[in-house]
Amino acid sequence: MPESTRRDLTFEWEGLTLAGSVHLPDSPGPRPAVLMMQGSGPADRDCDGYFPPIRNEFLSREIATFAFDKPGCGASTGDWRDYALEARADQALAALKALGSHPGIDEVRLGVWGQSQGGWLAQIVADRLPDLAFAIANSGPSINVVEQDMYGCEHSMRAAGHPENDIAQALDFIDKLHEAAAAGADFATVNAEFLTAARGQPWYGYVEVDDDADWRFGRLLVEECYEPREALARVRCPFLAIYGGRDALVPAWQSAEETGRALQAAGNPDATVVVFAGADHRIRDDTGDFMTGYLDLLGDWAARRARVKTGEAPAE
Repeated sequence: MPESTRRDLTFEWEGLTLAGSVHLPDSPGPRPAVLMMQGSGPADRDCDGYFPPIRNEFLSREIATFAFDKPGCGASTGDWRDYALEARADQALAALKALGSHPGIDEVRLGVWGQSQGGWLAQIVADRLPDLAFAIANSGPSINVVEQDMYGCEHSMRAAGHPENDIAQALDFIDKLHEAAAAGADFATVNAEFLTAARGQPWYGYVEVDDDADWRFGRLLVEECYEPREALARVRCPFLAIYGGRDALVPAWQSAEETGRALQAAGNPDATVVVFAGADHRIRDDTGDFMTGYLDLLGDWAARRARVKTGEAPAE
């Protein structure tokens, strides 16, 4: 584990107090830094243990890291279910501003790394901030929320061995939920018309909506209708997209192709797309370990773009 110093950092956003930790490598400053962004669901600044090995890889390349508890998690106020992708990206921009002002951080050498839904955030932030030092999307879909809901349900159920009839019923149910969300239906209506009858079905756990807050969050995502391919076609900062070929939640090969095509359309001069054929959604192998070469790729690629030590631009 690389030597580092941890410092707590809180910042204000839209009436919330968002709390996280900066990890500084034991090297002379000012240092480049990366904001690490979680996927969907409740998550603290360590993302329930997923972040530390990745954080250590950045630290070993003399890149500081910052991650904060989602609203309502850890020491942060609020409720993460009140904010869809664009609002989460707004939080990320506020986090980058706070990070850039932190002692020992070089405000012009800031990057982002995001996992899954955080990969969507990496796309949005990179679109908004063309002068980012770098952006890395880990399993960031090239498809939108509605498409990803359908894909993830279908392929997760198929991987678990569910019969095709159950999969078809689940997909039909999700389609109805999407239509209700787009129409602005409230939870009471959706619960009465769809959820009550669906509970107890063998597929309900794949599309579960527990309460009004869950429904409100899902409706926000559908109403927002973020289109990754459009955002990626505007990204000009150095961008790395990584996918796992065995991902049941994201169409890895399709996303790799579409992401590469969009970045090319943007005229992005420094874009890299990598698929680890044997990896899952979190770029792990069958044993649960990170795929060989994944952490080295992250650290080496980011260090080049952050110009650690060399002071030179990355090779073409």
